[in-house]
Amino acid sequence: MLAPLTVAGWFTTWRLDVPVVVVSVVALTAYARAVRRTPGWPVSRTACFAGGLAALVLVRSSYLGVYDHTLFWVLAVQDVMLLAVVPLPLALGRPWALLPGGTRGRSLPPVVGSLIAVGTLVAVYATPWDAARLEHAWLFRLTQLVLVGAGTAFLGPLLGDGPSGYGGRTLVAFADGLLDALPGLAVLSAHGVIAATWYAGHHPSWGPVPLKDQQIGGTAMIALSELVGLPTLLVLLVQWVRADAGTAAVVDAQLDAVASGPSGEEPPALERPWWEQDAGPLASRFRREQER
Repeated sequence: MLAPLTVAGWFTTWRLDVPVVVVSVVALTAYARAVRRTPGWPVSRTACFAGGLAALVLVRSSYLGVYDHTLFWVLAVQDVMLLAVVPLPLALGRPWALLPGGTRGRSLPPVVGSLIAVGTLVAVYATPWDAARLEHAWLFRLTQLVLVGAGTAFLGPLLGDGPSGYGGRTLVAFADGLLDALPGLAVLSAHGVIAATWYAGHHPSWGPVPLKDQQIGGTAMIALSELVGLPTLLVLLVQWVRADAGTAAVVDAQLDAVASGPSGEEPPALERPWWEQDAGPLASRFRREQER
């Protein structure tokens, strides 16, 4: 039996998830080897990818991983973190770009990725999937992988070098913010307790009753889903500003090249009339006539 979960326990409860640590170390090692074979790979991307793996270990080893089979709302929050928070730095790390040949032009459109990500989480709670994963450890692990993969499949094209412009991507991000409320609404509108058989035998006496626990989880999913969408929008806006600045720099360079001529030299100064250059008497007389 686990001790009652308190607010202080959110910060002090810890149980290292060894399988997740092992997978993260293997993934980071493979990433680092691929980076060494790729000249000029930005250090910031490596830092983002490592940060995403660290976030995964933190989610699974904190109280979210300790109480995920005990309290519904804890598991609901963990699912949102795996779907929307952990994939953000992983996507910024661009691991697919390190694959042989790259994956340019083969990624999912952001709209499709958004539907897959949201639809996956809705399916978890609107079908017997949630009860089955609580009963079977292998399915529980697979669900975690599916959630992280679905979130990355959405954020990768959204934040990468996709074919659509930043205006379209921003609209997709706003629309996804509205869709993100669907899993929480599905939980709140469920008839009865989700995975009722499991929680009948594992729900602690010190926690809220299962139905109240489920309502807390659905509300937390809606609030957290809307909140975690803000960093994605911020990253998009920063990328948009940088892209505009880069485009402006290219245009300025092209205009400078046109103004400088094909050889890159400054255009010659206009020649003065002959009477201004000649010091002879005829030119002097002509200048006097012009001044009159």
